[in-house]
Amino acid sequence: MPSPLSALSPRYLPLLEEYQPAMLERLATLVNIDSGTGQHEGINQIIAYLADWMRELDFSVTLHNTPPFGNNLVARRQGRGSRRILLVGHVDTVYLAGAAESNPFTLRDGLAYGPGVIDMKSGVIMGIYTLRALLQNQFEHYGELCVVFNNDEEVGSPGSTPLLREIATGMDVGLVLEASRAHEFITHARKGADKYILEVRGIPAHSGAEPHKGRSAVVELAHKILAIHHLNMLAPGITCNVTRISSSEQLNIVPDIARCHISVRAYNAQGLDMAAEALERIAASCSIPDTHTTLTRNRGRRPYRPTPEVTHLVEMAQIEGAALGHNLVAESKGGVSDANTLMEVGLPTIDSLGPIGGGMHDLNKEYLRTASLTQRGTLLAGLIERICLSESTGGQPSI
Repeated sequence: MPSPLSALSPRYLPLLEEYQPAMLERLATLVNIDSGTGQHEGINQIIAYLADWMRELDFSVTLHNTPPFGNNLVARRQGRGSRRILLVGHVDTVYLAGAAESNPFTLRDGLAYGPGVIDMKSGVIMGIYTLRALLQNQFEHYGELCVVFNNDEEVGSPGSTPLLREIATGMDVGLVLEASRAHEFITHARKGADKYILEVRGIPAHSGAEPHKGRSAVVELAHKILAIHHLNMLAPGITCNVTRISSSEQLNIVPDIARCHISVRAYNAQGLDMAAEALERIAASCSIPDTHTTLTRNRGRRPYRPTPEVTHLVEMAQIEGAALGHNLVAESKGGVSDANTLMEVGLPTIDSLGPIGGGMHDLNKEYLRTASLTQRGTLLAGLIERICLSESTGGQPSI
């Protein structure tokens, strides 16, 4: 591994520092637009801004509509090198309409607050200004820079996944701009996730006059939920969580329908399949006579593990991070992202290259450490240049 003295990132620090006020101004614009998944008017408004900003950098821009989510953006720019780099970020949030009005973009004590400020509108802005820094520094040794900003990541990217897959097959390296919890961390592996619906059918009866004639779907479901909870001890790294419960609503009837949604996560496909077998056994069991259960598995994003190519990318990021005073560590995460999709089609990818913050999915707590826009943007610029100047994903810069 080359020494940190050969790092490329420090040359970009002055430019990113110069861009900081503009980054925060544009970030405020995006945060103050509601863009919860499916709020296509706000999402399309944000995508329109991003399209203009990418065209300012002489990227060719195309929009790809995926109803009911709105537009996705793909921006491309050709260079004089050979390496094809894909940057990915999303513009949707988890929040309901009105979140931007009730919790607008706010700056306080080096932190920025607002819906989607860290997950992940700041990553989108940082990515754009990182590219601006590369281009302003006359860097052209890439084959192609491709940027995808999609609109439905928070619900598993159901509409944009085919687009991501198609683009990823023509690229050499994937860089995902999700946020990180600290300067020292990037992500080189993520769990996969499956979703299930477990539905129980019982027998209705009057809850006061003759409850003994009924067979409660709710009680049967309660037995099964406890059994599902115990699956968290099935094997290391496998989690099974009931996330939503519902039943027939009449208050004077023994409920004859009850269902729950289940989120299953594991670091490998074997773990997901092991959980599937255990859930099938739970569904087949019966504690309340004359109840019947069906289990529906919806396969989600596949797990990804650090391949040798990913490890090489991590090593290059560590060189650039060391030059900025950060001892980067690559970690595995239980959460999923579009990095899972890129890795599934064979594109070497590292994630969590975005800014630093926390409070994700909590409207009153989500925050960005504003100084990290500069630091992480500098890291990303150096990493992109290092990748492009290497003969292979794990090679050395030929400078």
